[in-house]
Amino acid sequence: MDVVRWLLFGALPAAAAVLLLVGVGGARFLALALAIALCVPFALVDGWPPWPWQLSLQSGRPDLWLWWVFLAIGIVGTGYDTKLLPKPLLLAFDFLLVVSLPWLLSAPLRSGWTFEQCVLGLGAGWVVVLGGWWLQRRVAKACPGVAVPLAGAIVLAADAVVLRAMGSPSGWQLAGVAAVALGLTVATTIWRRPFRCGTGGALAITVAHVGLLGCGRTEADLLRVPFLLVLAAPLGMGLAPLRLFARRPGMGVVVGIGATLALAIVSCAIV
Repeated sequence: MDVVRWLLFGALPAAAAVLLLVGVGGARFLALALAIALCVPFALVDGWPPWPWQLSLQSGRPDLWLWWVFLAIGIVGTGYDTKLLPKPLLLAFDFLLVVSLPWLLSAPLRSGWTFEQCVLGLGAGWVVVLGGWWLQRRVAKACPGVAVPLAGAIVLAADAVVLRAMGSPSGWQLAGVAAVALGLTVATTIWRRPFRCGTGGALAITVAHVGLLGCGRTEADLLRVPFLLVLAAPLGMGLAPLRLFARRPGMGVVVGIGATLALAIVSCAIV
């Protein structure tokens, strides 16, 4: 996908989804807008993926499964933030999707893993995804506003740089599209206020970050320092809700975004 195709089939559909959904409907539609921003470019360039029941749960292609995970997260996350369905039901679906993500992404690696390696690898994946979701959800509640999507835009832009250097042609382009979508989400606060990133939006950002980074990676890739640094970049936002900044939440957001930006810059510099 060259620059023109990236703009036509990536950035423009992402911009349209954000402006129509978030710009008009508000932050509660962030998860769906991000899902559309990621799924539409994939489908336009590579074609629509097979139905889930046509894919193997054991050894199916991670990129095809990731498309369906993005779509499901967008729908379920929006249902969560709009409160259209009972919270326990939506939380169960969210948890199921999050737990399934490391299993689906690790399909090419699991065939060569021992049982112990499977336990260790999947356990690490679950810690990363569940921990990231919990952290972003906590930050979104403690620091309402654009903190989470702004940090997400920074992280996904760094993802694009790292993935391109690691030789992932479609991965870095989709990460760039996601970064554009989240950047435009922040821009909608010019006319849509107040902005409050909900649990579904935080989950969609986490899944986009971890999913795009982890899709199609080799064991050597997973242990590279730039990969680990950019994977951990969202942890910088964990500084924002600290009690130290209880009386000055704005300062906490600045520090958290600064820490996230620092990790992102270092990962891009050493890749």
